[in-house]
Amino acid sequence: MNSNNILMIEKRSKIKAFLEISRAKLLLGSIGLPLAGLLLGTSNINEFMDPKSLLYILLHYSIIVPACHLNCLCDYNVDRKYKRYMSESVDILGKRLIKVLIVVEFSIAVLIILYFVTLGRIVTSVCGMLGIISAVTYSAEPFRIKRRGFLSPFPVMIGMYTLSPLGGWFAFRDGIDLPFIMFIAGYALMNEGFTLVNTCEDYSEDKTEGIRTWAHVFGLKRTLQISAIFSFCGLLSIMYLGYKIYLSFDGLKDMPDAILLILSAILVLKAAFEVNDVRKGRNLEQRAKLYGKKLAKWFISTRYPIVLTALFILL
Repeated sequence: MNSNNILMIEKRSKIKAFLEISRAKLLLGSIGLPLAGLLLGTSNINEFMDPKSLLYILLHYSIIVPACHLNCLCDYNVDRKYKRYMSESVDILGKRLIKVLIVVEFSIAVLIILYFVTLGRIVTSVCGMLGIISAVTYSAEPFRIKRRGFLSPFPVMIGMYTLSPLGGWFAFRDGIDLPFIMFIAGYALMNEGFTLVNTCEDYSEDKTEGIRTWAHVFGLKRTLQISAIFSFCGLLSIMYLGYKIYLSFDGLKDMPDAILLILSAILVLKAAFEVNDVRKGRNLEQRAKLYGKKLAKWFISTRYPIVLTALFILL
């Protein structure tokens, strides 16, 4: 094997490691979070095409990607025992490089936030700053909220699932209406419902390492019950979209919107019923591990139809 081939293999290995610590599969569905707020916050497609939309999506990723990188660094010793593919990815890239990436990525986020301040989009800027704070305090000591029992899910549920669409809304709006609050609540709870399955699958490992999550506070059975209830809350978001379609419904012209809405409802229900099935068995941790493999699919199959419905409402 010549030196060029060796360099190519090393390059591919580093790219794979980067994608691994970035949670690439989960990031595929992540764009649905800022897009939901942006699409519902604009009044027409031309307004949505403003460069602010693209900039806000970049802000979202410049927070969530370093959050994933920071989590891998902080979980390195734990991952060496239970998720070696993660710790090995950190070794391939090197801790120093990952730290540099985190600083650069968060710096990009801060610059974008400052730009939104100059535009007068103060709430959007605050959402961005709170997103960064949530990302850091979730994983890093001395905060490390992910191991603090009852508080453990809130940095993700609020910092990502709530603030990301909310900041997108306020990138174009100066106020908020009650129905959109219902959408945000349903959207955040649905996504957290899916995430709680992932929390339950790490029950034993987290207990051994002194990490307390809802699975330890409430027990596996009750946490999975909460997970199922939260997942069905996605129907609140569907109801909001239905309300938007109803307000401007114009017969056949808006039939594609209605069809997409029905499809979105079916897919949300399908994912929610699958989450509900996790708690129906004896070995709940093993069932959580089995169903946890569907996490990326749940995110993509629910977020994209909802975002597509919001887009069609604008057209």
